[in-house]
Amino acid sequence: MVPHRIDMNRFAWEIGELKKKEKKENPVLFYGSSTFAIWKSLEEEFKDYNAMNFGFGGSTSDEALYHYSDLAKPLNPKVLVFYNGDNEPVCGYSAKETIELYTTLFNKFREDFPNIKIIILETKTSPARDEYKDFVYELNSWSKEYVKDKDYMYFVETSDLCKTNGKYNLDAYLDDQLHFSPKSYVIIKERIEKILKEIL
Repeated sequence: MVPHRIDMNRFAWEIGELKKKEKKENPVLFYGSSTFAIWKSLEEEFKDYNAMNFGFGGSTSDEALYHYSDLAKPLNPKVLVFYNGDNEPVCGYSAKETIELYTTLFNKFREDFPNIKIIILETKTSPARDEYKDFVYELNSWSKEYVKDKDYMYFVETSDLCKTNGKYNLDAYLDDQLHFSPKSYVIIKERIEKILKEIL
C-alpha cells in the first residue's frame, strides 16, 4: 500500500465539476492529469468514440486510484486512455510506488470491466522538469514491458515528440515548457485514434 504524499481532495472542486458531466454510454474514458485536462477539444475530436475527458488538475496516479470508485467506475467505460507520471516525482512518489499505483488501478478497471481495453499514453519528459527524466524513463520502460503480454493493453509513444537526438523539441511544448503544444496533440490524437479504430 503506497502512502499518500499529498491531500487526496486538493482538486475537489474540479472533481465535483466532472461528476456533473452528462454521462455517455460506454465511453472511451480519458483519465489522468493536466495533459488531458488542458486538452479542451478532446471530447469533440474523439466524439465518434463517445469520449469523456476526466483529466483533472496536476493530479497523480494516487489520486486517480483514490477517486476511481466515485469518478471513473460509474462511467462504465469500454476503453481507458490513461496518462499520469508528470506529477508523481514532484509530489514525492518514487517510480516503484508509481508503478504499484498504476498496476493497482489497472487491476481495478479489469476487475470491474473484464472486457475493457487500456491505452497508456507515454509520460513525457520536459524542459521544465528535466531533473525528473530518470524517473520518467523508468516508468515508461516498465509501461512498455507491462503491456507486451496483455492483449487488452496498448502503449502510445510520445518520447519522439519530446526529443530529437537527445535534445528537447521546444515546439512540442507550450511556453511553460511542461505541457504539450497544439502541434503535439495533433500527432497524439492520430496515434490514439489509430488504436481505437483497430479495437472498436
